[in-house]
Amino acid sequence: MKSRFNLTGVAASVLIAMGLSIPALADTKTNDGLAAQQKGVQLINQLGNVAHDVRYNAEHLDSFNIRISERSHGYHLNQIKELVNDGLNPTLTQLKDLQSQLPDWKQQTIDRMLASAQALAADANSAILERNETGTAPPAMNPEYKAFIKQVEGHAQNLIDTSDAAAAYASGHIKAQKAGISVPSHS
Repeated sequence: MKSRFNLTGVAASVLIAMGLSIPALADTKTNDGLAAQQKGVQLINQLGNVAHDVRYNAEHLDSFNIRISERSHGYHLNQIKELVNDGLNPTLTQLKDLQSQLPDWKQQTIDRMLASAQALAADANSAILERNETGTAPPAMNPEYKAFIKQVEGHAQNLIDTSDAAAAYASGHIKAQKAGISVPSHS
């Protein structure tokens, strides 16, 4: 009969010979997971901050669309476009790259945020295209354009609400872990 190696025992012996302990490796894995979660919270907060800025510009366009100058109107539309391209997209890319290292509930949250951000980007693009097609006509006279701006505002609010809730929950979870409190992972 062939003898079988106990790989766990061999690995433990090698680690002990190297001066490392199994709990030390477990702590490294925990620390790596904690670092990934902290980075995830940072990115979710960043996404929420960008969404606040998008909402501000969309609210400005929505509430002042009768009295706003063409120049101001163009400025706020361009701000939304830049926030989507330079704020939301890079942050979402980083979150997607980190997503597999996070617990299931965070992965689901990121999926929801991705869907909201994609809808926001599509509606912002549609608003810009609609505005370009109507030329100098007042925005108040274009119901399609107004609807797109309102939807951008709604998607931004959804991103804000989701990011605030996820960041608050995750921050509390991380604090508990750091304090040594055993908390369920909700994976």
